[in-house]
Amino acid sequence: MSRDTISRTERGMLEGLTIGALARLADALDASLVVELRWRGADLDRLVDRAHAAVQNAAAARLGRAGWVTRSEVSFNHYGDRGRCDLLAWHPGSSSLLIVEVKSRIGDFQDLLGRLDVKVRLGQLLAAQSGWPQPARIVPALVLKDDRAARAVLERHPAIFDRYGLRGRAALAWLRAPGDASGLVWYEGANSDEVRISGARRVRIGRSAG
Repeated sequence: MSRDTISRTERGMLEGLTIGALARLADALDASLVVELRWRGADLDRLVDRAHAAVQNAAAARLGRAGWVTRSEVSFNHYGDRGRCDLLAWHPGSSSLLIVEVKSRIGDFQDLLGRLDVKVRLGQLLAAQSGWPQPARIVPALVLKDDRAARAVLERHPAIFDRYGLRGRAALAWLRAPGDASGLVWYEGANSDEVRISGARRVRIGRSAG
């Protein structure tokens, strides 16, 4: 890139610059380029939330049919580790705890997997404060919107998602008969507005001093 281009970028004069040029500049600075699309203010957020809720509802309904007890939007704050589980699911027959992250689209997947690892580490705490016994196994799961974009991310980064070895039909079969597994991935359609979470409720995990 020319010095003039870099100078104009530093001054915020981005007219005529392509996303590719900005991405190359970010790479040279060992930085990340984030492009945010806004459409009619908060309306875009509502559309994204609606797609996320549809996938989440479909996943909870599937888990219920397979014999899992689900809790939605389980928040936690434990010695500086804080966040929220989209779905927390308990399988009484196998004493399995499933920590589910729902994504209608994948952005920073490394941050996504890092946050999911934190939730797995706190799995026993999450189970106990949800009123469940100590789990025999704690398994993370990614539930993605069933589209080409989500599948392409996994295909382009096989090493990063290597832990999530049970995918698609194999993951769904595991839900019906849980055993040892390092991680699951399955897909749900995002057009399931008619699906409702049966028996799900919000749970707040108590704050611990730290």
